[in-house]
Amino acid sequence: MDRRIVLAYDGSINADWVARYAMQMAAALPCRQLQLIHVLDGSYTRVRIEAKFTAIAAECARLNVICQNLILELRGDVVASLLQAIPNGKHFTCLCGTRISQKSRGFLAGTIAEQLLRCQAFNVMAVRVVSPGLLGCPHTLLFPLAGHPRGFAAALPFLHMLAASVKRLYLLRVMTVSPFHFRYISALTAQKKIKEGQDYLNRVATEIRQQTTGPAWHFDRQVVLSDDWAKEILIQAGKINAGMILLGATERTLPSRFFYGNRIEQILRATSCDVGVYRTL
Repeated sequence: MDRRIVLAYDGSINADWVARYAMQMAAALPCRQLQLIHVLDGSYTRVRIEAKFTAIAAECARLNVICQNLILELRGDVVASLLQAIPNGKHFTCLCGTRISQKSRGFLAGTIAEQLLRCQAFNVMAVRVVSPGLLGCPHTLLFPLAGHPRGFAAALPFLHMLAASVKRLYLLRVMTVSPFHFRYISALTAQKKIKEGQDYLNRVATEIRQQTTGPAWHFDRQVVLSDDWAKEILIQAGKINAGMILLGATERTLPSRFFYGNRIEQILRATSCDVGVYRTL
């Protein structure tokens, strides 16, 4: 079965910006189809959503993407309504926006995006758009890796769908050390950790090249030693003028409530570029 993109569209201006990503990613798939879904929760009228869908469909036509629209009555809550409408399985990817709302203090914690990332029914990417002028086409992609064997493989579907716009893929491995040990770490221990990170990124770069077709990306690789993973990612994003940071989410890293120590929340709050938080089956 071909991969399909579904956009959970809430009607906001932020959702219009996320729709740019959805259209570009749908255009990268063989089926070139995009499903728009809106749940009528009282925030916007049906007439307004229909007008917005018409505008998105016109843009899809320019990209040679087939656009299908679905407006749903609320059944229970928004997430429950979406889960009834979006087909399950790894061939379906749901895009949604993430932003601070009146009901939530965090960009992700307590939001619909967080619940979709947790549902494990289909692939999900929650996007925080900081630079709407990119039009969903980031040229430089910062891809931090935690060192897990499946870390990069889980991101491959998203890398493939972003491939048309990405010219430079920046692989980052932050070797974290506790603040106490970071202050007193020996040069030899630091060198060993850096070498370990470099070996890992070299393997990842080779496997990404082997599993990716189309135009070759320019690869950059950076290994840094730090006592603050989130801060280092933000620093590196600024240094390379990243268009987007692509972050993998797990049950452990997803915030169940807002607190300043959560690393994903820290990045979403302080980022100067777009951020995509993804989770795959």
